[in-house]
Amino acid sequence: MSRRARTAAASALLQLAAIAIGSGAALATDDYTLPFYDPAVTLSYGVDRDRTLNRQLDWTGQVWNDGSTHYGRVYDQHTGTDYPMALRSEVAAAKDGTVVDLEGGFGTTQFGQFGNFVKVQHADGRETLYYHLASATDGGISVSVGANVVAGQRVGRSGCSGLCYGAHLHFELLVWSQSAEAFKLGDPMSERRWTTWPGRVPFDASYVRESNSGTEYIRHGWVISHWVEFRNTGGRLWRSTGSGRTAIATWDPAAHASPFRAIAWPLSWVATYVDQASVSPDGVGRFSFNLYGAPAVGSYKETFNLDAYGVHWFDHARLGNYYVPIVVTP
Repeated sequence: MSRRARTAAASALLQLAAIAIGSGAALATDDYTLPFYDPAVTLSYGVDRDRTLNRQLDWTGQVWNDGSTHYGRVYDQHTGTDYPMALRSEVAAAKDGTVVDLEGGFGTTQFGQFGNFVKVQHADGRETLYYHLASATDGGISVSVGANVVAGQRVGRSGCSGLCYGAHLHFELLVWSQSAEAFKLGDPMSERRWTTWPGRVPFDASYVRESNSGTEYIRHGWVISHWVEFRNTGGRLWRSTGSGRTAIATWDPAAHASPFRAIAWPLSWVATYVDQASVSPDGVGRFSFNLYGAPAVGSYKETFNLDAYGVHWFDHARLGNYYVPIVVTP
């Protein structure tokens, strides 16, 4: 059986940008991640760091003295980064924070209004803005003012509210200016504000190997041990405890009580948390757990997925559609 994960589509535009300004080192893994879950989503336009009319400065330092749009880079006086995506795609908090403002009353695809948004304030003094969301009645707003959110938590769904050319997320990073006593526009790309370069979605993983890639045979009433390893291809740190806690749990349907639950399982649907105290992006995490031969003699398949515990499930297809074939013997 194949457990090879699909290779996520890389953004050629971001790769070109990385080449232009060097690969660089990843920032601390408690910094910002891309504010959505699909790594196939690519940048359409970044921040214009020179607000002079007809003069544009992109994140690589390249300057254009024209008013033209430069796809994948910048257009004149643009205040954020744009990521085209399907209508009502999930939008995630780029970092832990508190919701300080929102609007959800405009139409999901209404043109000419201010538009629906969520604004989150972070402990580092910055704010992030998630703009052009679907309406609250269409499920475009998933949080309330005053709510604390963790990195990777869904805060809304994309739309085309406000001045919008098509369904996309307009993401802004705002930085407090002491001299101006106001928030000024930041550029997460030029500042290397992402946890990885180019930026990655919060939660992603690929199958590496396991203790037995074939069928596990368990004598009825007995317990065996099993482990599987996944590479952290997302932008958030995996942890065994606390914020970022990453579990391997039952899937199809999600969080079902497993008939193979062993006494060491934390919950009926959680086999274990990642073995290591932490796993950085690009690191490999191991999940070791027991399987109990409780069901009647026969052949079974137990399907598992990774869960950023209490925040969001991983994409099971990109995980390699991981499952363990099991035969319970007399």
